[in-house]
Amino acid sequence: MRVVVWAREAMRILLVTNEGRGRYAGRRFEWLGMDLTYSSFTFEALVRFRDAPDARPVIHRQALERALEELEAFDGVVAEEPETVLLEYVRRRRGLARKRWLVNTVQLFRRAGPLRELIRAHYGEDPLAVVAADPSLHWIVTTSAHREQLTALGVPDERSSYIPTTSAIQTGFFPDSTPAFVAGRRAALPQTLESLRGQVLLAGTNHRDLPTLARAAALLPAPVHVLTDLERNQRVESPHLRYHGLVPLDTFIGAVAHAGVLVLPLLPTTESCGQQTLAAAQRVGTLVVASDVPALRDYIEDGRSGFLVRPDDAEALALGIERALAHRDDESIIAAGRARDERDAQRIIELMHRVFAGDGGRLESARASG
Repeated sequence: MRVVVWAREAMRILLVTNEGRGRYAGRRFEWLGMDLTYSSFTFEALVRFRDAPDARPVIHRQALERALEELEAFDGVVAEEPETVLLEYVRRRRGLARKRWLVNTVQLFRRAGPLRELIRAHYGEDPLAVVAADPSLHWIVTTSAHREQLTALGVPDERSSYIPTTSAIQTGFFPDSTPAFVAGRRAALPQTLESLRGQVLLAGTNHRDLPTLARAAALLPAPVHVLTDLERNQRVESPHLRYHGLVPLDTFIGAVAHAGVLVLPLLPTTESCGQQTLAAAQRVGTLVVASDVPALRDYIEDGRSGFLVRPDDAEALALGIERALAHRDDESIIAAGRARDERDAQRIIELMHRVFAGDGGRLESARASG
């Protein structure tokens, strides 16, 4: 795969991710000429959402001040939309110098909604609209619905890029995952996951439709394995499902690689969901059966790079799984999925360099292994 390498001194870029609360917090590394550091904070550290439907979120003032101070040491930021709305809005009100942001819209509006209402009540303006108007921000759009929402906010097309989540993000932003992608099926599985080897696997957490999966699994000859966050996805009791809890990202990728088929039954939604797991499967050559929802519809061509089925339809899901199992060694489907991932990986790498190099950067082509 051809990649782009920055031909000048790299800007320092802060990555604000959920992984920052774990083993990656404060970790600094270089990726394709970019100097990246994980933040020590996450959005959950800055804002607490209360359970009552009409309750406003609570902003943790001390955590917010520490986050703003940390951010000042960097030239640019990669973050999801809720973090960007809060941090850049506060920075603008304080008159601080603008920074370049690359904003992932994976949680567009859903988590920022209560925050927008809170700031509206205090300051009389929409923080998302204010931040969206800033030309120093570029938005990664992962569903067509998100692009429509950004357009409604006044974000011009040249400041948003419609690019799926790809394995490039996982290998670039999470260095520990790289050996798992390279090893693929050659890597050993932990003993606790050995039973899923060659089996049907649901992996990941967001918007997973476990009730439909349980009904579909009852129609299959063997149980389906479920690798998910059991605190966020309520367990559906079924003799046809085998549950596994959260594992580190490299182990997660290894499990996807060893599965016979990856299944992504998703709830109907316009939110981003399933894309990182899909990208991992396409990279390691595991066939995917997914619900035909906007989050994945543009990333799978049914029968060519994977298989799509109607959402909330257990019989269709079971038939799709049987179809995928029958084609699990079809090299043309595997190759088409991998080619999709590589094309979009190239695009997102070039986008990152374009956003952070700005007018002063010079881009050079190079070759990347793998």
